[in-house]
Amino acid sequence: MRHVPVNVINEDSSYCEPNWASVEDFLAGEEHEEKEKRKYKELADGNPSNKIYAEKYKNHLDNVSKFRRIRDIFGPGSTYHPNQLVAKCHLPPAGLCEKEIMYRLACKVSELRTLQEKRYLIMDPWDFLRWRIATKVQEHLSHPGDRAHSFIKSVIMRLWDANDGSNRNTYADPFMRKAAMLAADLSNCSKRYNKGKTGRRPTKKSTTGLKRGRPKAPTLEEAREAKRRARRERLAAQPATQIYSGVNAFIANRKRAQSTK
Repeated sequence: MRHVPVNVINEDSSYCEPNWASVEDFLAGEEHEEKEKRKYKELADGNPSNKIYAEKYKNHLDNVSKFRRIRDIFGPGSTYHPNQLVAKCHLPPAGLCEKEIMYRLACKVSELRTLQEKRYLIMDPWDFLRWRIATKVQEHLSHPGDRAHSFIKSVIMRLWDANDGSNRNTYADPFMRKAAMLAADLSNCSKRYNKGKTGRRPTKKSTTGLKRGRPKAPTLEEAREAKRRARRERLAAQPATQIYSGVNAFIANRKRAQSTK
């Protein structure tokens, strides 16, 4: 977070890099998606047997929904900007103003707002999100001066996903997943985070190219990752502090309610 401005930046801010993509330029594409959505809806309705029209309509419909969510969180009047998520040195060359990244962030800020509105989260949702991402980034930096620009997008996309036997995820954060599951429960969307689900569409696993034989010795990077994983497990085993009072408060209240029944 070092050197990141406290106040939200705009396209004219001296902090912005000239090669960063623009939130404003991205949101300007919403009108085009709306037109394409209407066009392919008419075509799909007039040609119900045409799967291409139906698929294109669904694609543009999804894009319009993503634009609206992104505009709600990062649009005009917002106090948040994607490129203030982490320090500038950890950003990719074009920044973070791209559709899937901003949509993922916007959805999670919206979920955290639910916790804040229900008084389960004290921190500002954006600050809470930045803190947890910064913590996860730090776990993957081996030496002082290392940068996260090569994997920051993976952290953003996978921070809330499960990390278990069927879904190995070194970027998982159990605290963020717990918060997301609580928000989903409060919004009556608990099926989104059923056991074994990540909250995203699963990718198909390839069964080609599998080799048999003696397993290879772990590489240097795998050995380092094993040490990092052991360290994370030790930290996770330590008692939670008052920093997580939002989620903990919910659990405590639920236990008290059950004991009074």
